[in-house]
Amino acid sequence: MSLFVGDRILVPIDFSQDSFNALDETLNFIQDPNKVTVIHVLLPLESVDPAVIWSTLNNDTREHNVKNYFYERYPKSLVGHLNFVVKIGNPSLKIVDYAKKNNIDLIVIASHGRTGLNRLLLGSVTEKVVRLAQCPVLVWRETPSSTTGFK
Repeated sequence: MSLFVGDRILVPIDFSQDSFNALDETLNFIQDPNKVTVIHVLLPLESVDPAVIWSTLNNDTREHNVKNYFYERYPKSLVGHLNFVVKIGNPSLKIVDYAKKNNIDLIVIASHGRTGLNRLLLGSVTEKVVRLAQCPVLVWRETPSSTTGFK
């Protein structure tokens, strides 16, 4: 019997090692990649960005590059069963909106564990998701002394 019963799990990734560890542990625990959706949120391009000015980069190119990098990291046998979504906008709001619109049962999100000035300046996507999500949120935080990162 599983501690968690649900068919729709959302794992936001930012391509950090912590977020990949959270995804790997989720896949190991669930053992059915069909139940897992991976989401990556790109920040909107600024009109003064040199790549935009020179027309060398657009949102389609960025999305294509993100998907290629993700698909290079995971085997084709696994990727064929995972739902990988790329959105553009505010990360915490896009994650919460996606979870609400798709009736997600659980969000598993990594926390970088920033404190002090770094947290104040950079904000915390994880904290905002925990506050705004309408479904349970499981926070993955890697600590040097723990064998598992689930908190």
